[in-house]
Amino acid sequence: MPASYSDIFSNAWAFVLMLLFFGGSIFIHELGHFLAAKMRGLKVLRFSIGFGPRLFSWRGKDGCEYIVAMLPFGGYVALPQLADMGALEGGNDEDPDAQNLPPAGFADKVIVSSAGAFFNILFAAVLAAVVWVIGIPESASLKTNVIGYVPEQIADIDGTAYTSPAKEAGLKAGDKILSIDGRDVNGFADIVELIAIGSGRDAENNPKASITIERGGKIENIEVSPRLIRTNLTTGDEIRMIGIAPMAQMKVGSVMENSPAQKAGVKPGDFVTAVDGIALYSNAQLGDYLNTLPTGQSVKLEVLRDGKQAVLEVTPQKVVRTRPLCEVGIGKNGGAMNLILSQNEKTDPADLSAKGLVKVFSAKSDDPQFKGVKPGFILYQADGKDISSLSQINALVNVNEGKAMTKLSFMSPDYSTNFDAFLPADSTSKILPPYEQTMLGYVLENVTVVSHPSIWAQFKDSLVRTYNALSSLVNPKSDIGINSLAGPVDIGRVIYKLSFADISLVISFAVLLNINLAILNMMPIPVLDGGHIMFAAIAKLRGKPLPPTFFAGIQGIFTLLFLSLMVYIVYYGFMRWDGDSALEQNSSLSSDYYINNVFFSDHE
Repeated sequence: MPASYSDIFSNAWAFVLMLLFFGGSIFIHELGHFLAAKMRGLKVLRFSIGFGPRLFSWRGKDGCEYIVAMLPFGGYVALPQLADMGALEGGNDEDPDAQNLPPAGFADKVIVSSAGAFFNILFAAVLAAVVWVIGIPESASLKTNVIGYVPEQIADIDGTAYTSPAKEAGLKAGDKILSIDGRDVNGFADIVELIAIGSGRDAENNPKASITIERGGKIENIEVSPRLIRTNLTTGDEIRMIGIAPMAQMKVGSVMENSPAQKAGVKPGDFVTAVDGIALYSNAQLGDYLNTLPTGQSVKLEVLRDGKQAVLEVTPQKVVRTRPLCEVGIGKNGGAMNLILSQNEKTDPADLSAKGLVKVFSAKSDDPQFKGVKPGFILYQADGKDISSLSQINALVNVNEGKAMTKLSFMSPDYSTNFDAFLPADSTSKILPPYEQTMLGYVLENVTVVSHPSIWAQFKDSLVRTYNALSSLVNPKSDIGINSLAGPVDIGRVIYKLSFADISLVISFAVLLNINLAILNMMPIPVLDGGHIMFAAIAKLRGKPLPPTFFAGIQGIFTLLFLSLMVYIVYYGFMRWDGDSALEQNSSLSSDYYINNVFFSDHE
């Protein structure tokens, strides 16, 4: 079991929030059924807080058995007079008098069945009111619909690079996106979501998106061909992307010691607005421009300081940003893997003999022996000799080239498994030099804004997002499938992650969650609340109850389908978790690759 599985339970605060907002949302739903049933005078056999084995229980004066179960996420209400609800909510065979109770009327069924969703809406309204009062912090870049950067390429989760669809379509930094496929956008989160759930197709059935932009005061419509980008190696999840980043407020947070920016007079609090007369929308855009300049050429940097524009002359400097890699070619046609040294930040990146753990930074190979080699794996031996530096493995592979196979011994990051793989005799090795980047030498501040959306604004946003997701799910032209549905595992992980950021983000997510629960439960599908109402309406129109065999058959079939779907979603949730955990572990390699303490020379 990956360490990250247990991490979620090691944080008491995160667990409490999961219990309160995830389990509480389902409990509130069942509480609605319970209170409505009591109000209508119906018999309630059991009201369970949680699922699974009971921890303790008691029987109230009303004859209802109250249960506290082991799994605290949710609950159920057993109502024998509403046979519609018995299949998933506890059954009705424990009370000998249950069969002698009068059947519930049409109004009883509608009120009790809809009460769960109604309580979810009430709970969402209370939570939305809290968000309205305390506010919700968001990155300023997510509030904009202006493009800040269009990269040349976008990459898959496995590192495979593709030409940016946005670049191919001609989108530029500074373009303001007004709508996507006819749907208005209010921020960058809307842009990402609408691209992902889009259903547009071209004549060759490839994904297509119609984007309306404002450029230079003119409205233009641009056709973009999103690419399906894999986001999880374990599940193979793919999502439509076009390759754009939002505009950022380039507020200087700090200036690096001895940097060109410091020498030119850049100060914390300055807003960088342009370079050599070119308007800037992101630091990445500035970086691309600086990398095109000849060494030693200065630039005119425009900054906004205390509301006044200032122009500073700065001479950028090239600095080493990464550590070297050792690229091992696995035979002539077997692919390659890059190795990196996990070492202390203070170690000289140019010292190839520095000692530490040699790890796999990336690997792509068709050789069956190397299929199990993944980023993060440790190369601890070669031909029986301990490996602790890039110079060692580079020299060994080159010495054996054309002479003998080299045995490499790998170990998984958690030290649980190890295996050997043999490099073919025609394998090669070379040192890839560090990457140098032209920089000015300042660090931007993450600008955040606190918004206070009204209750209606939050409800409208949740309703629109739920509708968009459901319509995309049933649209055969979209790339959203059943595997995209979020289950208990996914929801718990979202709450867990948000708990580390801000409590208001958790509450805001709970608003969306409760509205989702209300809408989904009211869909006219057997075993859901909307299905109960549908059957009650059919019986009312017929003037007599539905045949018991027909009703039991339909309920049984959909109960089986529902439980199968839940098992699939939960299983897929754990699979997605496993893939994301591997990605998070791999991302730690970036700290070994990229140099945080950038060094600027002191020469003028």
